[in-house]
Amino acid sequence: MPSESPTSSGTSAPVSGGTANPASRPAINLRTFLKRLVSWVALWVLALFFVFSGWNTGTLVLIAFFGLAGQWEFYLAQEEKGHKVFKQSGLFCGILVFFNSWYFLVHRPDLAAYVHSGQELILVFAVMGAFIRLVIRQEAHRAPITTAALTLLGLMYVPFLFNFVALIAFMPTNPEQNRFLLIYLLAVTKFSDVGAYVIGSVLGRHKMIPRISPGKTWEGFAGAMLTSLAISVALTKAMGERVEALTFTSSIVLGLLLPLISVVGDLAESVVKRDASIKDSGRSIPGIGGALDLIDSILFTAPVLYFYLQFTAMTGQP
Repeated sequence: MPSESPTSSGTSAPVSGGTANPASRPAINLRTFLKRLVSWVALWVLALFFVFSGWNTGTLVLIAFFGLAGQWEFYLAQEEKGHKVFKQSGLFCGILVFFNSWYFLVHRPDLAAYVHSGQELILVFAVMGAFIRLVIRQEAHRAPITTAALTLLGLMYVPFLFNFVALIAFMPTNPEQNRFLLIYLLAVTKFSDVGAYVIGSVLGRHKMIPRISPGKTWEGFAGAMLTSLAISVALTKAMGERVEALTFTSSIVLGLLLPLISVVGDLAESVVKRDASIKDSGRSIPGIGGALDLIDSILFTAPVLYFYLQFTAMTGQP
């Protein structure tokens, strides 16, 4: 994501508009950076352990944990705004989304073709369940349609999109390749955050979309793009034949596409936080915020990578 808000990272005062201000030179807040660095290292160690341990159920549980934590934080943000949401019902459907992936991709991989049918069934159940609940207890809600819409949005926005991480990790075609594809997704997506934070904090002058996220700059955006492109090409070369799905051409295309989508995902969460007038989705991860702050960009990049892989496999194009 492009550079962090100066008010949250301790850098100098925001630059108004989109013009440069050479007298105000932002700098990295060392304390914030160290907190993030420790969190990044800990999270990477955790991810690598689960991915390469061969414990598929544990890996899916870890994916589900962050997805459900992000969904919970989304619902809390809506309540902070004063809206009513069906938190328990929404989380139950979120659990079903990840359970569906576990059952068809881990427990019964011979039935992997039915995983998408299971997802569709869960979405139908969620929509019907929300409206049935409104019909039965409509008098308890001042804005029943808003309640149903936000409950379903929380389900679609977080667990449904984050579940594409599980779909990538457990695609039935090549289990060994899937591990490296998952690491590739996380690295290209999250190292764009590193590039954006460092370059944006040091060189950031021109505001990107100040009405949504005042601290994000075009310099930070450039840092995200360049860092992800470098990581994409380097990882593709390092993994070599172990990941046949990624060619040099793919590394260029995805190295440019994924950080672009990552920025969109980060800005999408910024809209949620600004609407609720909150700075972070939570405080569980030092230097980062909450689970939704951590996975916001992956919510958008995981589906893009999944469908890119499906498209290239179907067409035979790199």
